[in-house]
Amino acid sequence: MTKAPLFSILPLLCLCAYAQKPANGPTPKFEFGFEQRIRNENWNNILDYTDATDDEREQIRYRTRLWMKAPLGSNIDFSAGLNQESNQKMGKVNQFDEVVFETAYLDIKRLFVKGLSLRAGRQNLMRGEGFLLFEGNSGDGSRSIYFNAIDLSYTRKKSTIELIGILNPSCDRFLPRIHDQRKRLQEWDEQALGFYYTDKNLKSTSIEGYYFYKKEVHDYRAPTNPQFQPDRHISTLGGRVVQTINPVWSLTGEFAGQWGAQHPNTRVSGWAGYTYVKRTWKHAMKPYLLAGYWGFSGDDPSTRDRVEGWDPIFSRWPKWSELYIYSQVREKGVAYWTNTSMWQAEGGFSPNKKNDFRFTFYDMRSFHPFAGSPAMFGSGTNRGQNVQARWDFVPAKNFRGHVLYETQIPGSFYAQQPHSYFLRFEVSYLVRYTPTLEQLRQRLGGGH
Repeated sequence: MTKAPLFSILPLLCLCAYAQKPANGPTPKFEFGFEQRIRNENWNNILDYTDATDDEREQIRYRTRLWMKAPLGSNIDFSAGLNQESNQKMGKVNQFDEVVFETAYLDIKRLFVKGLSLRAGRQNLMRGEGFLLFEGNSGDGSRSIYFNAIDLSYTRKKSTIELIGILNPSCDRFLPRIHDQRKRLQEWDEQALGFYYTDKNLKSTSIEGYYFYKKEVHDYRAPTNPQFQPDRHISTLGGRVVQTINPVWSLTGEFAGQWGAQHPNTRVSGWAGYTYVKRTWKHAMKPYLLAGYWGFSGDDPSTRDRVEGWDPIFSRWPKWSELYIYSQVREKGVAYWTNTSMWQAEGGFSPNKKNDFRFTFYDMRSFHPFAGSPAMFGSGTNRGQNVQARWDFVPAKNFRGHVLYETQIPGSFYAQQPHSYFLRFEVSYLVRYTPTLEQLRQRLGGGH
């Protein structure tokens, strides 16, 4: 998978898409957007679960996003967006960080035949609830989640099948950067090709199925590093089902299996899955309760010719915990969800349209102890309990924010058991402007 073939065929695809444009359709619109997000974060003991070292952190993160979408015809859009996030640690001067292209893609809405479309370039991809496909560059934190990808999609009625190709180098080399900081986007170069099928034809059942073949090669770390991963190729096959039992009860489940090989002669296999039931109430405050289980297979240290740990191929993000993704750094890497078993209980309500509250509890285990530094890791399999409380609010038009608090009560998986915490305050401002071409001309003083 290289970028040369894509750019060589895109002009031809655009011509074909333009030729397919309908005679009568909605007037194409431009879109311009701006978002400013500010996060204040404070945490302690989440990296090593010990008071012996000082890892308390207080920081403010400023993220600025600018984007635009331009119609190139009734069937083709071009989208591009810039992103910059700087991190100011308390007591230090804020340093301006690099500006990157967060998005840059062509969206061809009709290609050759009705129902066939193509999106090619830098884009965000999320399917299901992000269990397998969500995060394309876990190493840059919360700045962005983009993929360098081609998504060829065919839709008929309420079914969609997608052919997705992904090429994510460990450091960006495809698009220019302003004030380049040579950021590491992940530990290795990634290539993947897969299918994703979504079916919503049944009244009360939603079905998804997928298969991805992925290569993870050229780990930047030295082979002597305990976390070094030799070149690996892996297949992932799985599916997701959401069943609406009645207007207030629903059941969701997803399971995937993995197989492959790691250089020079190590077999790779793993599994991951979850199931949860959700109960809602027809009440003005929209209360709900949720209970479920999440599991990610772990590597058995006694089988040296096999790696059984789940590989979260494109799902290294804080879906389950903002705190615990940092605790995973000393095992495999940030947000590397593997060797983990979690029972979940959650409840929430919305007293009005501008406020939402959520409370979550996880009882966390591992399938195997981790043979890491004895200063941090114990000999047990009890990771501990994670407790979360979150308040989302909309104080005014174009503004939104949240307050999140988490604490981890570590168990025997760790050598010591001091409590850890993660606290975040966030507010963001977002505005969009969506004019037609004629409105844009008038706004710029071009008249007719």
